[in-house]
Amino acid sequence: MAAGHKKPDRGAKNLTGAQKLEPKRTLWQRSHATFAVMTMPLFTHRDDVFVAGGQPTITYVDREETHIERQLARAIATPNQIVSLSGATKTGKTVLCRKVLGKRQFVWIDGGQIASADGFWSEVRGELSIPDETEFTRETGDTITGGADLVITMKGSHLSKTSLKEKRSTKSLADTLSILIKEKIAIVIDDFHYLNEETRRSIVRNIKGAVFNGLKVVLLSVTHRVFDAIEAETELTGRFTSIILPEWSLDDLKKIPEIGFHALNVECPTEIIENLGRESQENPFLMQKFCWEICFDCGIEEKNLIRKQRIPDDYNIEEMFVRIAKDAGLPIYKILVAGPQSRKQRAKRPLADGGNADIYEATMLALAGTGPKSTISYEELRSELGSMLSDKMPQKHEITSALKHLAQISRNKELESAIDWDDTKREINITDPYLRFYLRWQVRER
Repeated sequence: MAAGHKKPDRGAKNLTGAQKLEPKRTLWQRSHATFAVMTMPLFTHRDDVFVAGGQPTITYVDREETHIERQLARAIATPNQIVSLSGATKTGKTVLCRKVLGKRQFVWIDGGQIASADGFWSEVRGELSIPDETEFTRETGDTITGGADLVITMKGSHLSKTSLKEKRSTKSLADTLSILIKEKIAIVIDDFHYLNEETRRSIVRNIKGAVFNGLKVVLLSVTHRVFDAIEAETELTGRFTSIILPEWSLDDLKKIPEIGFHALNVECPTEIIENLGRESQENPFLMQKFCWEICFDCGIEEKNLIRKQRIPDDYNIEEMFVRIAKDAGLPIYKILVAGPQSRKQRAKRPLADGGNADIYEATMLALAGTGPKSTISYEELRSELGSMLSDKMPQKHEITSALKHLAQISRNKELESAIDWDDTKREINITDPYLRFYLRWQVRER
């Protein structure tokens, strides 16, 4: 939160009488109510309100009805457990995890940047300001002050100043684990599914005994990779708690613009907010991005204390969608539509509205034609292909082969949430909201 901003107090002390009004609500629910009385800062900047890709505070929505904060807090508090938090891409796993961890100490490691187990532990030592082999004493550098007792490193770890000043020696992995346990520093691995299988197995085996001795470990991953840790080490059964992030409802997504525009003293037409909700692909990141773009387009930078500002009814929202979609999903789409490498030129099929496309481009066009939906049955896809092509309808085996290749490309390029083909259920999953948004506004609408 920017300097001079007072963090909204969401505590139970602001809910006097709430227990009498809602006797069935738990203490956790009362103290974390979404619309608790909040003190907004006098001067509010749009960058502090609508935070796409960062940690929102003013527009943080706790989704109280899902009890997800409570579930994650309970899992982390439970002794001797590895906690897995999974959900679709960019649906708020990082934001939720940091919110629930609060003032705990933790080391935050990005799985996408780790190539080996040795590299992982080197990163952990680096965040703790512990050299690999020698004793060393210094205060951590490259930090951002996070409060009286904590500092936030450039990689996002939260560590106490006192622990960072202490003289430490670590000549083995056991020394590092001992420090983590002794000082109650949790390990959080973001994008755990990006680690290769060998690295996952080695790390999990390294921490297994430490978890039994009190080490807190939180793994963040996409939903269909939630059990990677157990697959890496079967003995974790019984020491593994899985929390799956529920999908965002339209009502919860609409709270982001409702709270945010109110904080900026801006009036936004209800029809625009409804449209934003429908087009956000059940994704809070996209909703934050939409709202920031609207503020920028309308020249709204800070809260106006003199008069209420208004988003015009004729704001060109579709132009904004097209612009964002171009940046959001183009790299993924280009990789998929190219298909696998082939020595011979692929056959082109004529499109009903003119032009032609090979099997991979035709498949991507057909997926876009479904909406696109996040889950599409084989029959839906085949039907869409039938109405889109004027001739040379591909055979069933050609369609399934193309889907398998698209899924394989997604895995090879570490785009596992892009296209996934379930041969048993005979359905396609597009869990990446940016790819769906691109297909919607750069492929289907154009």
